[in-house]
Amino acid sequence: MKIKEINAETSYISDSVAPKMSTELASSLIEKYQKSTRRRHRYCFHQNQNVDLHDIIICYDSTSYIPPNKHVGKVESLIVLEGEIEFFLFNDSGQVFDYRRLSSNKSGLPFYLRVPPNTWHGLRAVGNFPCVIKETIVGPYDRSTLKWADFAPAETTTNKEGFAWYEDIAAQCSAKGIKAPIDEIFEKVNDTVYRSSRQLVTVNSKQLAPIIEAAKQSPLKRARLCCHNGPEEKLQEMFIALALGVNIEESFHLRKDESLTVINGQGTYSFPNEDGSLRETVELSPYKSDNPLGSAFFTRINRYVPHKIIVNSNYLLIHEATTGPFYKTDTDYRLEQA
Repeated sequence: MKIKEINAETSYISDSVAPKMSTELASSLIEKYQKSTRRRHRYCFHQNQNVDLHDIIICYDSTSYIPPNKHVGKVESLIVLEGEIEFFLFNDSGQVFDYRRLSSNKSGLPFYLRVPPNTWHGLRAVGNFPCVIKETIVGPYDRSTLKWADFAPAETTTNKEGFAWYEDIAAQCSAKGIKAPIDEIFEKVNDTVYRSSRQLVTVNSKQLAPIIEAAKQSPLKRARLCCHNGPEEKLQEMFIALALGVNIEESFHLRKDESLTVINGQGTYSFPNEDGSLRETVELSPYKSDNPLGSAFFTRINRYVPHKIIVNSNYLLIHEATTGPFYKTDTDYRLEQA
């Protein structure tokens, strides 16, 4: 695996099989952000700016000012791995209409948020510790689709002005009684499939308990929560629970990259060669867990790379992302059937 630092705020992580992120590598990310003038650094796991699925793990803190922005025609999602953030949504006039507080999945607050396309949003880190956040968005990167709000201080102004602006926005939320909504009740499609019907989706650990239980009760030992609205969505995201004893066939994706973030539990990814020998194995465990050094909490599986996941604990809970539309023919199981 190679790390190529593009500038003080961006590095690319590349690997021919599966670029991955361990807690140890996250420590190097934190070191890089501390040296950055704007107090941020990101590790990019997509091959380049032109591919369809962009996976980024970024670190910043409360001294980083990030103005509100929106992505034209693109969904974006966040998983807070460490730290806590306040997240605001605005209309075109700059009036805040929704507010969320996100934290790691051990806090009881939502740790995941899916932002609809064309939606002005801004965030700030809270507390005295760095935030580590997994961001997912559909590529290719096109500067024209990223819009910065003219109703907020620009990043070229002093950070002090930006911080004061967010303080005022937080006060407006309090004055208007804008609070984060109660936990969403997800729709049960069948015994093993749940889905959200909302445009703005948030998820906390408590909400995933039924998915875990469904996986344990299922003959196939698996269940999922779909965060996208249908197979035609450009960004397909699911929380998948895999119970001990699940048997998932070895497969590879023909035209699409896929990424996996471990939320809970332990597992192993195996990557076989064409002759059946093992090319590589990756131990899977959550961010900052007590598992062996080098285990990965995030893995991106490159297209055409055969892989198989094995569960090593009572259950394994993961977030999976890939690009849509969804076609069954994009996944090939021929190696297992040969």
